[in-house]
Amino acid sequence: MPQGLVSRRVSAVQRFTAVDRAEAVEAGLRAHARHREGLKGFEAGLTLRLLKRDGDYVRLERWQDMDALLRATHDESYLPHLASLTALADVRHQLAVSVGQMPAAVPIAEAGRLVLVEAVVESEPARFEMDFGALVGSCVTAEGYGGSDLLRSVVDPRLYTGVLWWRDSESCDRVLTTSAYLDRRTKLTVTAHITELHAGPMAAG
Repeated sequence: MPQGLVSRRVSAVQRFTAVDRAEAVEAGLRAHARHREGLKGFEAGLTLRLLKRDGDYVRLERWQDMDALLRATHDESYLPHLASLTALADVRHQLAVSVGQMPAAVPIAEAGRLVLVEAVVESEPARFEMDFGALVGSCVTAEGYGGSDLLRSVVDPRLYTGVLWWRDSESCDRVLTTSAYLDRRTKLTVTAHITELHAGPMAAG
């Protein structure tokens, strides 16, 4: 997406690290999701369990616009939900906008496996965005590929979160070992410090 032409939609990215039992944290996250998903202006959301990182979760939400997110977050009814969660987990919040979204072959809500690419871009953000697009390009023709989105922080423009998803874990694993994917991922490091996280959807319960 050209610089300056960003969607009015905004995304909230929340990272949770459990300080209590996993069962209690996941119950709290489900209650949190139910509350948020019923609010005006909410478009889509997904709670993820990070693989190989016990007790780490990510919540992705897309909102119609900033006004809708502010109404939901500043409403008094949100405070007890947030208090309940912060008693169970350390929480980090990020606000972002999409700067590169591919049409989804599989709705993200139906994804079986996701990859999050967290990036800190110190210079040449336009080049990084193009390189991420090339990474996505190495995935799109593969069986089971679902879609992608590249989110850029509103608060700190150096921070990006790339999201790629697949129908199932087998389809994802096949792509991540290809020379094309590995080569494109390496090229991201020319302009960014990256961390690749693998995740699956948290069961609705």
